Amino acid sequence: MPEETSAASSSGSIEEKPCSSSAAAADSSVDVMEEAKKLIGTGNRHLVMGDVVSAVSVFQDACGMLAERYGDTADECGEALFLCGKSLLELARMENTVLGNALEGVPEESEEEEQPNNPNIESANNLDDDDDDDDDDDDDDEDGEANGEKEEEEVGNLQLAWEMLEVAKVIYKRKEGKDDQLMAAQAYLKLGEVSAESGNYPQALDDFQECLTLQLKHLPAHSRLLAETHYHVATTLCYMDQYSPAIQHYNSSIKVIETRLAMLHKAIDAAEGADAAAEEKKEIEELKRLLPDIKEKVEDAKESQRTASAASHAIQQTLGGASTSSAFPCENGGPSSSSSSSAFATPSSAFATVSKIAVKSSDSASSSKAASDISHLVRKKPANQSASVGSSA
Repeated sequence: MPEETSAASSSGSIEEKPCSSSAAAADSSVDVMEEAKKLIGTGNRHLVMGDVVSAVSVFQDACGMLAERYGDTADECGEALFLCGKSLLELARMENTVLGNALEGVPEESEEEEQPNNPNIESANNLDDDDDDDDDDDDDDEDGEANGEKEEEEVGNLQLAWEMLEVAKVIYKRKEGKDDQLMAAQAYLKLGEVSAESGNYPQALDDFQECLTLQLKHLPAHSRLLAETHYHVATTLCYMDQYSPAIQHYNSSIKVIETRLAMLHKAIDAAEGADAAAEEKKEIEELKRLLPDIKEKVEDAKESQRTASAASHAIQQTLGGASTSSAFPCENGGPSSSSSSSAFATPSSAFATVSKIAVKSSDSASSSKAASDISHLVRKKPANQSASVGSSA
């Protein structure tokens, strides 16, 4: 009997172990999700306060935690990946802005510098002997570098943004819910902004059009997100000298805004009290300020179209009908898309701040890491930023 009792007790303990292990795994999963949600909330607060560097760091921690627990392309990683990619895009823009401001007014160095007049300073022409003496040292250094481990090349923030957003797009696109499809559209939008930022306008156009397709399917006709995406498509087409379709998309953006204005006026008329519909009134003022800017873009595109057409016609006559329409770049060039998107920002939920995106540039095709593998991304902290970057954020 004691043996039977012991055997039964042993059997019971064996059966209890899987249950205990399963419960522990469930608790661990809950803990990871709760911690990740806290990090995402902290990152969003950093973004609101303009501290993009801190936001990137926190979102990367969340991505690493979720990827380690669920896998690099798990559904649970979608939000953190999108927010991290969005923040990295803003960080790359900040770096470009700071670099551009730092270079303003700096004179270009002349190819031939004046030789020093001091006879005590040895001329570079007389350093051949010293160079020969240093050859052995240089060879030793090269051998040391060849034998040592090669350091991984630093990945730029714009490339990191693309890879994060690309994985987020894949995660949201494979799900069929309306909210998930709209998040996929926002990922396409941001991917398009990345490509536009790097000057890869054909890829940016593809991403913006994919975004527009999803938004037209799931958003009402008065959504400001539609107006913004039409604007991005039109601007990108101008960069590619395709003025006729650009004008059509600018007009579509104007039509969406006018439709929204009509809807807001109806909401105000139906509201009661002096303080009612305060948000609607504020948004109407914002939209009224936007319309003249977009209409001016339409006129600019028409003027560029006339100029390009006249020049192309003149050259065709001169060269016997040779087509040179692609030889005329857009007059406006390709500035950062951040200025255009900010015009559509609104404090209300009517227009989410998740606006721009971009797709992989031609240079990013040579990346040694697949976009679906984010293990090398989430462990990378952004490069040390100067004090000017942190303060400007």
